[in-house]
Amino acid sequence: MKKNIFIMALFAIALCLNSCQREEVTPGNNGSSQNTPRVTTTSDLSGTNWTATISLDDLVYAMTGTHIGDYGCELGADSAMVYHLNFGTDFAHITFSDNISVYHMADVAGEYTLEEIQQMNFAYYYDGSTHTGTLTAVGIDENGDPINYQISFTYNDTTDEITIILPIADENDNAVNFPAVFHRDAVI
Repeated sequence: MKKNIFIMALFAIALCLNSCQREEVTPGNNGSSQNTPRVTTTSDLSGTNWTATISLDDLVYAMTGTHIGDYGCELGADSAMVYHLNFGTDFAHITFSDNISVYHMADVAGEYTLEEIQQMNFAYYYDGSTHTGTLTAVGIDENGDPINYQISFTYNDTTDEITIILPIADENDNAVNFPAVFHRDAVI
């Protein structure tokens, strides 16, 4: 097993979705706003909420170069994967919509098992001069030893978007870098 199994597990469910009706999906974002404070420091992220909607068709196309429709199947609205990125005071939290099952490897009495999780917590840092940041979490590797997972992100000041490049691998370890673009949620 590779140390990037954590990220691969996030998207392994994409291959398991079996919905087969096509409906338009509207991303859960409000676009950019002139009144939205821009992110210039780490503390500017605190209290902000972001959403990324990833189409299964886009994901399959990135992996195979073929659209789902080319296989004779259409997708329903529930095939879109929605990720929420919420920055608290100390940690960023990534949560998943109900149609996403995410698993992590856990050591249970010396045996490794996959356990479903609903949320992941990350320490975070942002450098306003480079518009880049990191999300860092601690997990366990295939030997049961602690390992730091670090996900880099970029912030686009013009569009007010956070982009995380996700390495996605298929069962043959063929990897593709897939951009997950998070849009700031409307402040209510």
